[in-house]
Amino acid sequence: MPEHEPEQELGPKIADAFQQQAGAASGPRGSVLAAEARRRVRKRRQGMVMAAAAVVVAASIGGVWNAIGEPSPIASSSRDSSSESAAGSGTESESGSRSPKFVPPAADAACPADHPILRAAGGNAVPRATGLDVEMPVFGMQACRYRLTPGATMLLGQQPFNAGIAQQVVDAIKVLPERNPDLPVFKCTPQTAQPSEAIVLRFDTSAGIREVWVQYDGCDSAGFFTGSRTFGLYAAPLKLFMTGQVRPPGGTYLDALKDW
Repeated sequence: MPEHEPEQELGPKIADAFQQQAGAASGPRGSVLAAEARRRVRKRRQGMVMAAAAVVVAASIGGVWNAIGEPSPIASSSRDSSSESAAGSGTESESGSRSPKFVPPAADAACPADHPILRAAGGNAVPRATGLDVEMPVFGMQACRYRLTPGATMLLGQQPFNAGIAQQVVDAIKVLPERNPDLPVFKCTPQTAQPSEAIVLRFDTSAGIREVWVQYDGCDSAGFFTGSRTFGLYAAPLKLFMTGQVRPPGGTYLDALKDW
């Protein structure tokens, strides 16, 4: 059995003492003593109730802490994996600033090894549906240089260009007249009319890949062809993209054109 604590009986003892004193006294003094006894008993009981409540609250808090005090391994793993992912991607630094994210070119923007120009009637026979509307904004460009010699057709080289250069090329082409009067006019046989090579400019647009074919060899014609329009061959656009693997060693019309 629990051990008896004399202090627990202090309230009743005080009440009995005051009741005895109140009974022995007569008149108003007895009433005052009885009221005082009741007041002290109530105060004592309130103090005991408040102490007991504090113990219950402390016990409850301790239980909740024991339940949630340990970190959740799932939440921790989630945070760790998120941190590792952010660190691996390199898109966000500790200060919160984001570094430029590499955006690969469109999958169909690369130069196809088997391009329609290899089977076309000439370097100016651009399919109308795939030609570029020169008033359309462009977001990048791939220059593709092809050998057109029958029996030995192939992709000779390719070079990517960013949106800034691509737009400069379009802007330089669309102001050109239909023909460059400074270039010679050849009278040639069908065998020599076919160019030995040509360049396809593949532009990334909101409508997909659109093309401009550049003919600078053979003796049939020269210029920039979109399937719906023809622009004369001038050096200004050529200098922007005839670099690296897509720079030809020469050509029938290039040999007569300066500063390309």
